[in-house]
Amino acid sequence: MSKEVGPHGQPKSLFVGHVSETVSEIQNKSPIISQQQIEPINLKYSPEVNLRTYSFFAIGIGLILLIIYVNSALSNYSVDDFRWGNIFCLSFFAIACFLDASYSKGKSDWELSIGQSNSKSTIGIIFNTILGILCIFIVVFVFIPMH
Repeated sequence: MSKEVGPHGQPKSLFVGHVSETVSEIQNKSPIISQQQIEPINLKYSPEVNLRTYSFFAIGIGLILLIIYVNSALSNYSVDDFRWGNIFCLSFFAIACFLDASYSKGKSDWELSIGQSNSKSTIGIIFNTILGILCIFIVVFVFIPMH
């Protein structure tokens, strides 16, 4: 309720008698309010099939194949081994990008379902898709025609 300020700067109550109580006085008198506890809800996206983990495995496989083929190319002076190492590495990297984009799509849908912003997940989907397509273009138009 509103209060009027008198000439001495002290607020005058608009009510007759002592009606106002502070919040702490009300909480002390009410056992229900004073015993309430707020427990934080831990919201974390954890899908049944975690495609991000699979994308890390794909990157690892691609890097291992690259190391094997480049080592073979350096030992045998073979350009074909170097080319195959790059084809495998970029192909697995593209697969990893598409798996991560799928993970981000699931996370984006989950964020919308709980009322959170999904802008970061959407940016992740776009970035991973573009990067995966770029890797495929490099394989198809650079390394495969190399003979």
